[in-house]
Amino acid sequence: MICLFGGTFDPIHLGHLHAALSVCDALDVPQIRLILSARPSHRTAPGASIAQRWEMLKLACASDQRLVPDDREMRRSAPSFTVDTLAEIRGENPGEPLVWVIGSDAFALLASWYRWEQVLELCHLVVLNRPGHPLTLEPRLKALMARAQTTAIADLHEQSAGRILVLERDMEQVSAEAIRKALSQGAEVAHLLPAAVDTYIRTHRLYGA
Repeated sequence: MICLFGGTFDPIHLGHLHAALSVCDALDVPQIRLILSARPSHRTAPGASIAQRWEMLKLACASDQRLVPDDREMRRSAPSFTVDTLAEIRGENPGEPLVWVIGSDAFALLASWYRWEQVLELCHLVVLNRPGHPLTLEPRLKALMARAQTTAIADLHEQSAGRILVLERDMEQVSAEAIRKALSQGAEVAHLLPAAVDTYIRTHRLYGA
């Protein structure tokens, strides 16, 4: 099984790492690839450059061998679309189970993604949901869940794509947006970041630090 966790990582923080490692533990996989969304099409321009975000991602992943940085979207000149990344990885690994990890807030917006209907043709989705926060989904996603949801982790290992598994996990209450804002105001954020990433941000004076 190949597990994938995409993000802008602007900057990568301890919440990202906690989520990624929680998935490794839950699915019993030896590693998870963290894919840098180099040129995201769905949000404003990141506060750090592609090269800077890549360096921070590599520093963060060095803390645990289960975390593997993936630069494939950096090597494209066009905006990054998840379906294109999945198609590329699927082409490299025909028949291998692929899992794309996504937060519940992002999953609720899945129908706004480019060619979103093709995502489950290429991979499984593991949705990270906070306990006590029921998923609020539009009709198209409710119908998708009715067809594809499973509660059996074994299904993800035995099939190559097509299933949705909701993992109820206590996620760390931290966001990249809040970290950027705190840095711009001179606040301390070292407790929210891998130590090497905090040092990199301050050395390069990112986000107004």
